[in-house]
Amino acid sequence: MIPPWVSFLLVLILILIFSKYELSIVLSIGAFIFAILTQIDILASLISIFTDFSIIFLAIAMAIIPILGGIMEESGLMLELVQKMNVSKKISMMVVPAFFGLLPVAGGALMSAPILDQIDKEVEVNRKVAINVWFRHVLILIYPISSAMIIASVLTGISLYLIFIALIPPFILMVFIGYFLLVKNIKTNAEPSERDLKKVFHNMIPIIIAPLIDFIGRTFFKMVIPEIFLLISLIISLGIALKFANMKIVNIKNVAKKMKIWRFPLLIFAMFWFLDVFIRSGVAEEIGSLNLSFILFILLGFFLGFATGRIQLPLSILIPVYLSIMPLMELIFLYCSIFLGYLITPIHPCVAYSTNYFKTNYKNVFKRLAIPTFLCFGLFLLLYILINLF
Repeated sequence: MIPPWVSFLLVLILILIFSKYELSIVLSIGAFIFAILTQIDILASLISIFTDFSIIFLAIAMAIIPILGGIMEESGLMLELVQKMNVSKKISMMVVPAFFGLLPVAGGALMSAPILDQIDKEVEVNRKVAINVWFRHVLILIYPISSAMIIASVLTGISLYLIFIALIPPFILMVFIGYFLLVKNIKTNAEPSERDLKKVFHNMIPIIIAPLIDFIGRTFFKMVIPEIFLLISLIISLGIALKFANMKIVNIKNVAKKMKIWRFPLLIFAMFWFLDVFIRSGVAEEIGSLNLSFILFILLGFFLGFATGRIQLPLSILIPVYLSIMPLMELIFLYCSIFLGYLITPIHPCVAYSTNYFKTNYKNVFKRLAIPTFLCFGLFLLLYILINLF
């Protein structure tokens, strides 16, 4: 019999090789091979996953989020929100990709890229790509109903809103660094247009109501399955978005088809099946006994984020490897390192789409993105080292 840790490494290598394909299928195959190599009862493992109501509710919620994003996109609610803000050119360059980034839409970078291009035709194209990618993701970093943050919360058992609060300092740092390195030198021209803050707030309601209701539910109504609040809040947000967009329930079918929503719940089941097999294999205990430095995990997080172009996959691998219970501080540093690796990789769809739209190449885009990315990563790493020294 192959030692469990060797089986894990073999499966991990296979997952990394094929990670550019449909992740839910790749992870499921990986879990199946891992279970066979470590002689895990596959049927028992699958039953434990498909009978866990928290996972079921989470999977359904993950299917609703892209539908909500699709409705906000197709109805023009998000575009109108940005237009009615009527802020300066510099702020617009940051705000446009940031708000569109909240929509989990396939190829979403192509939605904000044309608007950025309209805001200022004279800005160098590689800078536009960097701005589009960077600010498209800084707001996602702290959005409580982003799939990555929800998965991090479920895997670690740490409150979703504790993670949200702890991520605010990295978010502020990324905004400042992105502004000073990418936006500050852009020339501004005052162009008067109509501002309608009432319309801005109105169009934001479907986006902010879900995390608000979820937070209230989790805080004041203690239940065995907290994911039910996420599901309820998303259903309410979806209903509001349909009303604001003057769309009917039957329209959801077309939006769901376009968004390929089947991918999201399948990914949840695949991730938790892989995690279940991993726990049953005993690999976590073997690696945990090595007492590896967490700095290694931070570096691995950045590498896996870059190598896979994903956030969820590195989280599902590294969190159980580290400890059965991961402290909040360690999670934040790991999460941010994965996030930065994912942000800059050429296999990240937003990077690829933006690069193609502005007719440039990854080498030139990398030069623009590398400075803020590695500056943030270096500061995070230095801060972790200083915290542990004192």
